[in-house]
Amino acid sequence: MRIAQIESQDRTAHFTLFDLSALVADIHETYWIIATEAGYELTLSDHTAAHWVGGDPNLVRQLLANLIENSMRHTPVGSHIALELFAKREWIWLSVSDNGHGIPVEERERVFDRFYRLEKSRTTSGSGLGLSLVRAIAELHGATIRLLDNRPGLQVVIEFPKAAL
Repeated sequence: MRIAQIESQDRTAHFTLFDLSALVADIHETYWIIATEAGYELTLSDHTAAHWVGGDPNLVRQLLANLIENSMRHTPVGSHIALELFAKREWIWLSVSDNGHGIPVEERERVFDRFYRLEKSRTTSGSGLGLSLVRAIAELHGATIRLLDNRPGLQVVIEFPKAAL
């Protein structure tokens, strides 16, 4: 229901300008404790510069939480999960990468389909909706999402348009 609501763009009423750096730092602080207790290493690259974007900070928070939780769910205990945020021209890049098994190239587009799960992840918890929700949130914000090979692992890069201040 939430994905359909986001895809229909009913959520733009809550759009505002916000500092993506502060949001990512806050999520890192919250998930660092969870990840550490579960046996993962969660790091955040230098995030001192403000990176302003327009959108719904609660939805972007959910997007990032889904990506971190997916990394923890689909990588072995002891894996490293890295959050990075940097600016390139008129874009703000948010990256979540891990050193797990990754996603085969031929399945990278399909993982955004609702209820689709990789064969190897069918034994883990989850509904196959997480990445569908991530894509819907990204698109609502005018952002693009790419899945890249992290050698080993997966890197998810979301490119948000910089807000005009």
